Amino acid sequence: MKEAFGNYYPVSIVGTGPGGPDYLTVDAKRRLNEADCILYDCLPAVHILAEAGPQTEVRFIDKHPEGEEEPVDLLKIVEQLYHEGKKVVRLKAGDAMMFNGGGVDCARLKEMEIPFEMVPGLTAAAAAASIFAIPITEKFESNSIVYAIGDHIEDNCAHFRDISKLFKHGTTLALYMAYDNLKEIFRAFEEEGVPTDMPVVIASMISLSHEDCACATLETVFDVINEREMLAPFVFFIGKYVKILSR
Repeated sequence: MKEAFGNYYPVSIVGTGPGGPDYLTVDAKRRLNEADCILYDCLPAVHILAEAGPQTEVRFIDKHPEGEEEPVDLLKIVEQLYHEGKKVVRLKAGDAMMFNGGGVDCARLKEMEIPFEMVPGLTAAAAAASIFAIPITEKFESNSIVYAIGDHIEDNCAHFRDISKLFKHGTTLALYMAYDNLKEIFRAFEEEGVPTDMPVVIASMISLSHEDCACATLETVFDVINEREMLAPFVFFIGKYVKILSR
């Protein structure tokens, strides 16, 4: 961590990667080890907290407390610790700038006039593609991949209906946070003419002890997940070139 002004240190926003500690960057491990305080609110972070230094205070901030308890503003705690001269690490799942609100945190810290540094993390889809040797593009056939989240559906899946038109060009879709809405998304694909035998690769618990990966189709995804007892979180790779080459 670089010293910014006197005894004040820039806040480190650190991407945890997919969760397994072996997939942390060297820079991320160093900052975790040097931190005075680590703040996290994402479950994947628990797997890498052993990298914290012996002097480090680790705090879990519950974004959705039960009952009438008010949600805690994590960045207000960051602000307080920064002004106390602490070396603060704010953990974000995966890569902070990929679906995990890193931009929101950066904007707030800028408003607070608190300097910050981003430490990239390996996003889950990129990790899974390499771990399981999943082709996500095909030379001379497909040169594009779309990353999307499926945790919120509106306008009759209009967003995914638009994405479905890219499949005919060989595009691969890497779909995050979509399990609860997967049937609705796949129904929209089928209504847009995507064949039910379109290949799907299911990657589960990426980089963790119960990680798994399996081939399916739009039609058989849930059967495969149930038969193999695969566990969330998932990334779904969808496209005519996706397969598993590592086994």
